[in-house]
Amino acid sequence: MSATLPVSGSSPDLVELRRLSGHDLTGVLEEETRTWRRMLEWDFTPSAELVVRFVNMQALSGFALSLAGRVIGYAYYIAEEGKGLIGDLYVMREHHTWERENLLLRAVLDALVQVEGAGRVESQLMMLEGHPLPYPERLRAFPRTFMVKDLATERLPEGRAADLILLEPWRDERQEEAARLIAMAYQGHIDSLINDQYQSVPGSRRFLLNIVQYPGCGRFFPAGSFVAFRKDTGQPCGLSLSSLVAESVGHVTQVCVTPESRGCGIGYELLRRSLLELEAYGCGKVSLTVTSVNEAAIVLYERMGFVRRREFAAHVWEGF
Repeated sequence: MSATLPVSGSSPDLVELRRLSGHDLTGVLEEETRTWRRMLEWDFTPSAELVVRFVNMQALSGFALSLAGRVIGYAYYIAEEGKGLIGDLYVMREHHTWERENLLLRAVLDALVQVEGAGRVESQLMMLEGHPLPYPERLRAFPRTFMVKDLATERLPEGRAADLILLEPWRDERQEEAARLIAMAYQGHIDSLINDQYQSVPGSRRFLLNIVQYPGCGRFFPAGSFVAFRKDTGQPCGLSLSSLVAESVGHVTQVCVTPESRGCGIGYELLRRSLLELEAYGCGKVSLTVTSVNEAAIVLYERMGFVRRREFAAHVWEGF
């Protein structure tokens, strides 16, 4: 049963998500789904359905904005092992202001720090407007670039790394090996500052579990995911993971190469093979995101036909 929402004037009220039902969020989730489709060509429906399910179970931590008895925005978070992750934040366009976004964001940050004891909070909110955020003295922002490739263009030629590596399609038995590979590939990399799961094998294991089992970056697509092995040593040296984010749109969630194997074209060949499998499945477009200062990666992606579509930021708050 829906909660009775506060009724106020022009200033919205904060309501804990655990006081609401999934039905209360129908309007805001429907608009957010349309926004993701329009701006990114992603189908947000699976994520919206998860939000509704967990809200109905009273198992999702976060807040909503209520205005005149109607939910106009929401944000939720996840807390684990002294760290917080802001899973989503959205305010309806009709009612959107920076102040209202920050009202939700500050409530989430305060709950994570004061209630959950988080010393670090991460977020990659692609719909967040670019404006000053709460607790700027504890904040680091990392510009990110969302890129898209039209698969109807000319197919990419085989790369020079084809003779150096063997590519094996993803199998669940490779998860432990892949976790070690990710942790090795991101040592000293800027992306390990954005997502601290990359800094250890256990963290990379959790990252893989989230990618494979949950729809935050789409439905995992094993056929378009590969582990690369060096022919000369037999050791794993690279990884590409992909997902399906809409009926005919794919997303590359991960491309990484171990430090000693970089510069050999392995990243190109991994990505090329993932694109081929996504195209064979029926995808007309493929997207990916990349940290904007990673110029070498952006040059590679542009050479492979990706174009820049949207700029956003990953945010990390530390030192509470």
